[in-house]
Amino acid sequence: MHPVIKITLGMLREIYRDAFVFPLVSDIISESTTTVKTLNEQFQNLYFTFDSGVPPIHTNQQTKLFNLVKTAYDERRHEKLTDDMLGARFMMFELMVVWLYFHELGHLLQRHFLLKIIQPGDSIVSVSEIQEAVDFHSKTTDENYFLKSQAREILADLEGVDLTVSYMLKNKLFHMPGIYLLMCAQEIMFHRFFQSYPENFEIPEINHPNPVVRGEYVQGYLTNLVLDTLVKNGLISERKDAAYPITYLSIRASSMAGLFWANRYEEFDGGELPTFMRLASKENHEPKMQYVHTMRYWIDYQLEEIKSNHLCSPNFIEYFEGLRLYKK
Repeated sequence: MHPVIKITLGMLREIYRDAFVFPLVSDIISESTTTVKTLNEQFQNLYFTFDSGVPPIHTNQQTKLFNLVKTAYDERRHEKLTDDMLGARFMMFELMVVWLYFHELGHLLQRHFLLKIIQPGDSIVSVSEIQEAVDFHSKTTDENYFLKSQAREILADLEGVDLTVSYMLKNKLFHMPGIYLLMCAQEIMFHRFFQSYPENFEIPEINHPNPVVRGEYVQGYLTNLVLDTLVKNGLISERKDAAYPITYLSIRASSMAGLFWANRYEEFDGGELPTFMRLASKENHEPKMQYVHTMRYWIDYQLEEIKSNHLCSPNFIEYFEGLRLYKK
C-alpha cells in the first residue's frame, strides 16, 4: 500500500481566495459595523483586544513568504492595505493549508484504513476531504459505519490541530496573530464544508460529521492546547493567565469568520444569523451537544485500536484523553 494525500487545486484556489479577501472584509466589518466595538467592550477593551480588522503583526512575527515578497509588492501596490493586512493574507493561507494537510496526514498516522472493511482486491490509496461515494463498505456490513467514520474524521481534525501547533512553534508562528488567524481559517473551512449538510443536527449517512460539530471539537481542543503550550514553553505561569485573551480570540474568530462567509457567499442583510452561526448558537445547544456526545462515544469505541495502530509515539492521544473533552 502506498498512501497518497490529495489536496485538489480547486481547494487550494478556494483557500487562497479566502485568505486573500478575509483581511479586507474584516476591515470593512470593523469600520462599518459595531460588531468589533461591542465585542471589545464586553472584554473591557483590555490589552489583548484590537479595533482593526486583523490583529497587529509585528515585524518579527511576519511569515517568511511575507518577507520575501513585500519589497516587490510595495513597488506595485494598488490596494490600500496595511502591512498587517498583507501579512495576515500570507499567514492565513499558510495556516489553512498546513492544517488541512495535517488533517489528512492524521488519517494516515492513525492508520484509519485498518478500521475499514474493503472488498477483496481493493486498496485505499488516498485520503481526501472530498465527499466521495462509499463503495468499499456500506451499512450492509456495519450498521454503525458512518458513525465510526465521522468519529475518525474528528480524530484526524485533532491530530491536525496538534501537528499545526507544533509547526507554528517551529516556524515562530505561535503568537497571538497566528493563533487568531488559525482559528479564523478553521472556522471558514467548516463554513465551506457545511454547504452540503442539512440545517439541523440529524446525523447524516456520510463520512464526515456536521461541520458545526467538528468546529466544536476543534475549538475546544485548540483552546486547551494553546493554553497548555503557553505554560509548557514558559510564556505564562498558569493557564488562567491567558484564559481570558484566548476566549476573546476564539469568540472573535467565530464571529468574524461567520460574518465573512455570510457577506461573501450568502444573501445576508445583517438580520437573521446565517445558518451555520444559528446552529452553533445557544438556541441549538441541546441537539448540538447530543451529536457531540454521540461522536465522543464512537471516538472512545475506536480509540484503543487507533492507539495501538498509531505510527508515532508520543502522539496527541494521551493529551486528548487527559482533557476528557465532552466526556460524559
